[in-house]
Amino acid sequence: MMFPLGSREACPRMYACVCRAVTENEVHDCIAAGATSAKQIRDTTGAGGDCARCVRKICAILKRSEELTTA
Repeated sequence: MMFPLGSREACPRMYACVCRAVTENEVHDCIAAGATSAKQIRDTTGAGGDCARCVRKICAILKRSEELTTA
């Protein structure tokens, strides 16, 4: 099955945070529930609470989400 580029279903198990095993879909779910910052996502999922390497990725997901909602 093929999914459009950028589709949430394309890689349902792609990890945004390896340390806490948080998937990109979980990050998207947090954003859909109203999260607007990496800190809010960290508080909900734990992503970014250890080594913080994923914070850039989370910020990029937030930015893409924001661009999609304002477009």
